[in-house]
Amino acid sequence: MAYFNHAFKKTIVMNTYVAPGPGSATTDALQAGELSIYDARTFAPADLGGNPCCQFLIAAGPNTRANDGSVDAALTYAGGNDRIGPFHGGYQASIKSKGIQAKYVNNYFTQDSNAAQQSILHVGTTQWTQTGGAGETAGCCPEFLCGENYHLRVDVKGSPALRMLNHQGYLEVTGYGGCCPEDSIDPVRINPATIFIQWARDLWASPIVTGNGPNFSTGTAAAAARVNPNPFFVPVVSVTDNSGVVTGLLYPPGWLGGVSGTTAADVAAATGLLVGDITDWDTYEAAGIPAYTDTICAGLTLVGAYEETRFGDCTFQPSDFYGVEPIRLYASEVDLNGDPCTFTGICVVNECEGRQAQGLGETAARDVILSESYRQNSFASDLRIREITQGNLMLGSGPGQVDRTVLYDRTMIMHSVPRFNNPSGTFDNDQYIVEVLTPATGPLGALGIAARDLLRTALSTTILTACGDAACEIDPGTETVECAAPSVPV
Repeated sequence: MAYFNHAFKKTIVMNTYVAPGPGSATTDALQAGELSIYDARTFAPADLGGNPCCQFLIAAGPNTRANDGSVDAALTYAGGNDRIGPFHGGYQASIKSKGIQAKYVNNYFTQDSNAAQQSILHVGTTQWTQTGGAGETAGCCPEFLCGENYHLRVDVKGSPALRMLNHQGYLEVTGYGGCCPEDSIDPVRINPATIFIQWARDLWASPIVTGNGPNFSTGTAAAAARVNPNPFFVPVVSVTDNSGVVTGLLYPPGWLGGVSGTTAADVAAATGLLVGDITDWDTYEAAGIPAYTDTICAGLTLVGAYEETRFGDCTFQPSDFYGVEPIRLYASEVDLNGDPCTFTGICVVNECEGRQAQGLGETAARDVILSESYRQNSFASDLRIREITQGNLMLGSGPGQVDRTVLYDRTMIMHSVPRFNNPSGTFDNDQYIVEVLTPATGPLGALGIAARDLLRTALSTTILTACGDAACEIDPGTETVECAAPSVPV
């Protein structure tokens, strides 16, 4: 006889927690998205205030039932029959877990969601290298001379680059310091903004790392309208005044107020700069780049901005790919041969190395589809069969449905069901996990968070603690890797 080292999992979507008690809803009256705790012997609402240690089960309303408890007329088939087959329960049957004995609970754990955060990389002098995580200005103002060429290599790594390019993304761009004055004996220093703007312009015009191409960055209105809205990253140049303080941000032409949806006012509110100092590098260059002084400097920020293309619910298939790995950005100044070891004067600082999302609706949708498949409520690959079997009602933004565009928190309780009379003569246990998904963002986010807290209190405090099994709860701890709000919004 084979024994599996994993637990059978049942996944339930909850938007509203119905506190059990006299007069509360019975299992057959639960509406879509409602969940409650019931006595496993009588199917009556559990008496958590009297004897919470009795065997209980978790039940939720089906997603095919309308909010008023009735069946949507559009989903009622001939004769009002909501059954998949002659031997199978109806679509309107509530979703129930196995009976759970508190003393047989092995683990109780939670997982709260977090949004993905993009990679942000700084080169030279920016607000971040001045006052942010870098903590120092020394060494972050590179020295650039007239008559010299300067090369910057930028690498984009991760699964998004591999899927798009079939290789990691990389590009080397060159900035020229211009001709030296005729009366100069030695090369003289120039405003670093001259080099950073050239680097940023060539990066933005690259079909490899931004998907734009030379014809997209001519500065004309027609070209701005064709800017790729989902590049791997957006280059933004920082410029300082004569006191060395960053006073301006230079974006790609056509990005502000265009396809990005971000305006100069939005950037000013997030950074504390003046709206008039937030423009594009073509406008800044046309006004004349200030001459170099001992305190003037510049920098370049690469802000990850890649976003996957996804299909809607109507054509969704569980086999569709969805990515969770953020892109990773690297930059280094190199010599003519591509050797980065020659240069040590330019600083490269990671503001955020990228953070993977947790609790994606894409993952939640697949978990629910798998769980419902065990109940013979299959999610057909054929779109018409899916409509007939009401599998399309698993996805959506309504109560009890999974919204693929939002994040979900998870509450899981693992328990065993002993086999006291096993024909094999071996005493063993079947292990189960009941996983409850609650929306943490989106239109139902506030409702879902409130329901999540009520359910966790009922499970961990009322049942497990009262029945002497509080030690089985796993403290999820506190995440410490979260990045702050981006210093340069895109």
